[in-house]
Formats: sequence, C-alpha cells, structure tokens
Amino acid sequence: MRRKKTNKTKLFFKILGYTVLAIIIFSIALTIYSVFGPKEDFTTPIKNNYAIIKESSRSAYIINNNKGADPTKPVVDSIIISYAVSGKYIAAKQTAVPETADIKPDYTNYCYWLINTDDAQVLGPFNTDDEFNSKCLELQLEFNEWIGA
Repeated sequence: MRRKKTNKTKLFFKILGYTVLAIIIFSIALTIYSVFGPKEDFTTPIKNNYAIIKESSRSAYIINNNKGADPTKPVVDSIIISYAVSGKYIAAKQTAVPETADIKPDYTNYCYWLINTDDAQVLGPFNTDDEFNSKCLELQLEFNEWIGA
C-alpha cells in the first residue's frame, strides 16, 4: 500500500516538473519572438496610396506611397488629429507637436490641410474653420465623416 503512494507522488512531481519546464520554454520562446519577431505596422491606408502612420500619441503623419514619392517625407507633419475623404481630396486636421515630452498636445488649437490625391497638391495650412470651409466651398468639397487618427 505504501508503494502505491510513492509511485503516485513520483508521478505527480514528474508531471509538475514537465509542466514547469514547458512554461519556462514557452516564456523564453515568447520573449525571443517579441524581440526578433515582425514589427507592428502602424500604417493606416487612406486613399490612392496615401496613408497615416501613427507611431505614438506624438507622431501621427500622412505619407504618400506613390512611385516616385519619398515615403519617409511626410506630406502633412505630426500630429494628425483626424482626417476625412471627399472625392479626390483628403482633409487633415493637424496640431503642433509640443516642444518637450512633458507637455501634452493642445488638441483645441489646430489647422486644416487639403491633399489632392490625383496631382499630389497640398493646400494649407488653413488656420481657422472659416478659411477651411470657404476653400471647401470653392472646391465643392463636403467632408461628412471625420476619422480620428
């Protein structure tokens, strides 16, 4: 009778040992994958090869991925707050990046930009809602849905 308890105890510790070993190997594999695995893509396509790249709360900008365009040079710099699409145009609402990391961005102070996706012409900045709205009337543009960046 005593022998059965010993065998059960040995079996319990053997299973426990293998379980701990499996957890350790799995943790090491996850660590290696997080360091050397594929990097996260922070690109959100908008329209006609234009995209927003959001790397952090202080870095959200629009790039042009068309052939011949420099994808490392932003079309509209950070920080893009939101954007909208109408016809061949992209409208972007932008605020300035604070000078130091301890200052939060002021999302109440912004300007507008218009990007013609057909000819890559960039219009702006429009510093007031009235300036932006009058340019939209002139170009017969209507932006209904603004998407946060």
